[in-house]
Amino acid sequence: IPQISYASTAPELSDPGRYEFFSRVVPPDSYQAQAMVAVVRALGWSYVSTLASEGNYGESGVEAFVHSSREAGGGLCIAQSIKIPREPKPGEFAKVIGRLMETSTARGVVLFANEDDIRRVLEAATLANLSGHFSWVGSDSWGAKMAPVQGLEEAAHGAITILPKRASVPGFDEYFTSRSLENNRRNLWFHEFWEDDFNCRL
Repeated sequence: IPQISYASTAPELSDPGRYEFFSRVVPPDSYQAQAMVAVVRALGWSYVSTLASEGNYGESGVEAFVHSSREAGGGLCIAQSIKIPREPKPGEFAKVIGRLMETSTARGVVLFANEDDIRRVLEAATLANLSGHFSWVGSDSWGAKMAPVQGLEEAAHGAITILPKRASVPGFDEYFTSRSLENNRRNLWFHEFWEDDFNCRL
């Protein structure tokens, strides 16, 4: 079955041998990793830490960042790469901040983490009175979202986050909202969508 994803960024999905029928409308993480390396270099940083949520998204993202930084040359050193466990124990985020402080001169932190982990890292930085100590460079999981930083603006102040370019397709909304059972018979799944969306049986 062909799949088209609006948000899947894992680089593994670019392998047509394994995912022959998969397409996406967003670039893989390797592109945002390149952008993050460019941001770090533009800021003149040469010593950063990385922070990843355990799992494919976080770990592959950091791996892509490290790979891109090596390809770019110029002596970008990774102070440490920290992985946030999938099921963190109490006190785990305080430990993360403690580990980041072991290399306290690496104030730039590159994050490939889920929203909840980002929020909890910022909370731990606040509780450790380290708001403003770290400069965060966040991936698209942070992007323009407010949820990770709500009430933690001081800890997140100055963060730079990556978000794929978005554009409106002229006429798409008008076309999409004008679809009905009468004019969209060729779409085999529209009938099912209609029942689900309008909570009815046809």
